[in-house]
Amino acid sequence: MKCMVKLRINMRQGSDLKCENCGVELKEDNIYVRLINGQDHYFCCSHCADKYESRLGNLDGDGCCSL
Repeated sequence: MKCMVKLRINMRQGSDLKCENCGVELKEDNIYVRLINGQDHYFCCSHCADKYESRLGNLDGDGCCSL
């Protein structure tokens, strides 16, 4: 069962945010934030967020937006 998560954009000026799944640089127009285990995690899209969440602790950098 999927449940709704609270999402919010929190861009800091001059930050070097990258997708936590595939490593794509995040900008204000392509950021997706998901609350996982009480912490904000930053992604380039919902697909990377889903992949990251499904395999927590087993990240290999693969994603739909890999460089």
